[in-house]
Amino acid sequence: MRRIALSIAALAVVSAACGDTGSVVVDATLPADAAPAATAAPVTTTPPTTTPPTTIAATTAPPAGIVPGEDAEVDEIVTAYQVAFDSSSSYDDKAQYIDDPTGLESTVERYLATGVDFGGIEVLATSVEISGDEATVGYDLLFGGNPTYPNLEGAAVKTADGWKVPRVVFCGLMASARVPCS
Repeated sequence: MRRIALSIAALAVVSAACGDTGSVVVDATLPADAAPAATAAPVTTTPPTTTPPTTIAATTAPPAGIVPGEDAEVDEIVTAYQVAFDSSSSYDDKAQYIDDPTGLESTVERYLATGVDFGGIEVLATSVEISGDEATVGYDLLFGGNPTYPNLEGAAVKTADGWKVPRVVFCGLMASARVPCS
């Protein structure tokens, strides 16, 4: 048994000297006086990773379906979504883009903190279809600049003050972010 322990220790030293930071798998369930099995399982190691992790670049350009400046109403809806769901926008900034923002101050405060935990939360509008005073908005939700939840769908409503995100849509996304909203 002592020879096995010395062999394992020697293997660990050799692995460390060769730059192997992987783990050595050892079955420590054998009693101290047990003889090793004739067909012992091979010792395995995990080789170190030499390739750096892949980083996905944030998408900052509008999607092909939305051309800024082409349609003022579409631009207004896209702005409403971007500001309302950007985790760095203050309550005062968001309030002008949410239909009935009354009492959402603590919700926005919690959302700002949640955004910090995720490296920022923002929306990339991918499509807008207007039908009268209502619109359907396709969007991707980005965490830390990376599209984390693509192909989501929301709504916008036209009010006397312009296009806004309905409170129920705003609170629905807040609930998904585990931020209480009423």
